Amino acid sequence: MKKKLLALMLACGLVLASVGTTWAAKVNWRLVTHAMPGTEQQKIAEVFCETVETLSNGEFVIQPFPAGTLFPVFETFDNLAMNVVQASMVYGAYWPGKDPLFTLQTRPGCPLGTYAEGAYVNEQLFEWWERLYAKHNIKYLGHAMVSPIYEQLMSTKPVRSIEDLKGLRIRTSGFGARFYNALGATTVSLSAPEIYTALQTQNIDAAEWTFWDENMRMGFHEVVNYVVDPAFQNGVCEYFPLTVNPDAWNALSQEHKDIVYAARDRARYMAAMVLVDELKAKQKWKQMEDIEIITWSEEDQEKAREVGQKLLLEECQKTPEGKEYLKIYRKALWDLGYREEAENLGYEPK
Repeated sequence: MKKKLLALMLACGLVLASVGTTWAAKVNWRLVTHAMPGTEQQKIAEVFCETVETLSNGEFVIQPFPAGTLFPVFETFDNLAMNVVQASMVYGAYWPGKDPLFTLQTRPGCPLGTYAEGAYVNEQLFEWWERLYAKHNIKYLGHAMVSPIYEQLMSTKPVRSIEDLKGLRIRTSGFGARFYNALGATTVSLSAPEIYTALQTQNIDAAEWTFWDENMRMGFHEVVNYVVDPAFQNGVCEYFPLTVNPDAWNALSQEHKDIVYAARDRARYMAAMVLVDELKAKQKWKQMEDIEIITWSEEDQEKAREVGQKLLLEECQKTPEGKEYLKIYRKALWDLGYREEAENLGYEPK
């Protein structure tokens, strides 16, 4: 009787062990973003992780963390390179301090106006970005999200013209800082969780930060009275680059790598759909009694774009890598029909 009982216990143990092996993840990663919890942008990262887990039958699990929950956003670069986290979707414009070439993550004055245009330009620049990230022990897997519309410039003071920017203290990042400085403003760098308080306490007069829906979810409509639409500090650009630690990536099976790419492509689809939520949110902003939506004159819009393009041209001319970036970018503009802008950046049609 004892032998039968022991055999039954061993059999049950083997079954449980087998079940546990089936459902236990073989690979566990952590992914961080610069997006705030509950936003449409963070949801894209969460669906990306869910897709990886589903397609791998639970063998590959990536846990997503929104801005600042594991460590400050600006520490992401080093923590990814050191494999503290294995993946990130964090705006590359935060990293000029690591390498000045990351300034080119944003393009003030960029004429692009749709998701498809932004995706096309990013695809043309893929190898350029891949090489830049590789210099810093980070692997670049392409864009997970392209911004569907321009980011907003929100302010506590009216900015009805370029002239009104002079003397303002503006939160911005990357090339946006150079752009607003050239237009007469003073700029500061703040991570997402700090912006609300800085506006509320009047430590800054204005801030650029993502789009209508996320800005509302972050409560910015409570601490600003004006929104410049469109603003020109970045244009349509790569908002979520998908980057991973190369050692963690190389340790994956080819099947798991393919799953990551499939999940990335689903994230791209969702990013395109974000436009619908943004258009709905924009209408809500317009209906707020305490909010004024400002559009600059055609003359000021043209001047803002010209200033941005001039800065981009100057920045790209500084290094061989910058010149290569410029060559790719202006050719892409030409392909998309932005002939005047391409020629302003030195493109010569054959």
